[in-house]
Amino acid sequence: MGRIPIQASSATSVTIEGRELLAFGGCNYVGLAHHPDVRMALRESVEVLGLSTTASRETTGNTTTHEALERELAAFMGFESAILTPEGYTANMALAQTLTEEFAVAIVDARSHRSVTHALTAAGLSVILFEHLNASKAAELVAQHSDRGVVIYTDGVFAADGSVAPVDRLLSALPSHGLLVVDDCHGLCVMGPGGRGTCRHFGVSDDRVCVTTTLGKGLGCYGGAILGPKSRIQRVQQESGVYRGTTPVPPPIALAARAALRVLEREPSLIDRLRANTDQMRAGLIALGLPILGDRVPIFTFALEPESRMDVVQSRLFDEGLLAPVIEYPGTAHSRFFRITVTAHHSHAQIDRLLAALRGAMNP
Repeated sequence: MGRIPIQASSATSVTIEGRELLAFGGCNYVGLAHHPDVRMALRESVEVLGLSTTASRETTGNTTTHEALERELAAFMGFESAILTPEGYTANMALAQTLTEEFAVAIVDARSHRSVTHALTAAGLSVILFEHLNASKAAELVAQHSDRGVVIYTDGVFAADGSVAPVDRLLSALPSHGLLVVDDCHGLCVMGPGGRGTCRHFGVSDDRVCVTTTLGKGLGCYGGAILGPKSRIQRVQQESGVYRGTTPVPPPIALAARAALRVLEREPSLIDRLRANTDQMRAGLIALGLPILGDRVPIFTFALEPESRMDVVQSRLFDEGLLAPVIEYPGTAHSRFFRITVTAHHSHAQIDRLLAALRGAMNP
């Protein structure tokens, strides 16, 4: 299908070439990108602060809205401190730039987002990959290289297949002077109590843990953040060229993200509905004989053989008014695959409609 030319969207639909389709793709897991309170906060902030600070935060581009969002995000996710970056990709780059004095080796899950290895390589660390989700292999590598200073990197929730990293076991593999970094772009608003992330899901709270994340997926806004102990966040502020040399998240979007956090705290039923929909979709796809991984994560991926069959199935679903995208994504088991997602706003009937149409499309 190539790029999808979306003209309009809601939490459950997209409009393509003037036609509205029921959509099961993307990362707007809780529907916050379209929540009325989030959109209202954006509109109101534009009138007060304009579109951009037009400067980096350490010159004249800081606002009280950015500072408040950092405090509120840290409190929500259970960390001492946070600092914003322009996006999730740059969060990994900004943190990596501050690690080289302490750590020479990064032990990285082989299927981590490519921004992780890009950031670490650019910063000058030696990157060693460990088998996907295998904490025992990670521990072996840590033991081999601990004298050089080691940091473990992993995604919390892996975007391509919905698998969840064993964060607690990875932390146990660290020496007392090590560091665990969890890229939780797909765990925020999905995992943990009230959507507070993968570390909260595992009950992990330790000064050796940092989280990088995005405001542009579950929170439905834009930007990135690094969370951790105050001393490490201060190092990012003082030493990271990626942080110090970039214009921050536009203030209206920062205020929208604050509104999104308030919605999550005020409406915990959103997470309950997301998890109920996730359970329904997962059970239905497994009943179709599809090899679905993960547990209670709203990301469902699978490939069909031959590869051309996926294009046929996708086209049939499209004809029935359903968007279930086939995508290409680096660092995965398949070059192309279906990546179906569900949101808190899909109805049970809508999920059943997709499952029935998928059954028919796969078995015409």
